[in-house]
Amino acid sequence: MPQIKYKDELEEIIDKPVFGVEDLVKRDISRGYAKKKLHNLAERGKIKRIERGKYTALDDPIAVAPYLTQPSYLSLWTALNIRNLTDQIPFKVQVITSRRRYKREIKFQGTPIQFHQIKKDMMYGYEYIIWQGERRIPVAKPEKIIIDSLYLNRIPREELSQAVKASDPELLTQYAELSGQKKIRRETKNLLEEQVV
Repeated sequence: MPQIKYKDELEEIIDKPVFGVEDLVKRDISRGYAKKKLHNLAERGKIKRIERGKYTALDDPIAVAPYLTQPSYLSLWTALNIRNLTDQIPFKVQVITSRRRYKREIKFQGTPIQFHQIKKDMMYGYEYIIWQGERRIPVAKPEKIIIDSLYLNRIPREELSQAVKASDPELLTQYAELSGQKKIRRETKNLLEEQVV
């Protein structure tokens, strides 16, 4: 039985949440062969094409989404849901990134993945958690979900109450300061005062 050429290299990259031609090229595989191999694997249903040049062997949009653009992390409704801070079920996976993307929304496995761009100095306040018992994903802390929501104006204030209750007031205030935005500092102060009442 013939050995599959570059079997080890392929197994190594296929284990990543998102991979592409460049991952194989870095392992001294010619660009032409890498393109053809990934195309053939996708045609046979062994891997899935997410967008141009990006593939995955996973089915879960939440495990894939934060690895489509680097740096990035999950926030807004998606993070509220992951952290059990809302009763709402989001119909999109929301990703925060400091990188400009040609497409701000794509679909994977029938689920929209939406990218929100923020300034580089706003890329803080997230951590890696274990998702579904096996994959590490970057997710905004409750305090940063609030800051991102205020910055991007994406979640109604009343929907942030559980996140505010789950937040460390000092850390939330610190994150508001780090944003460098008067409006966010003011809104954060108001949200914290509302919790005290």
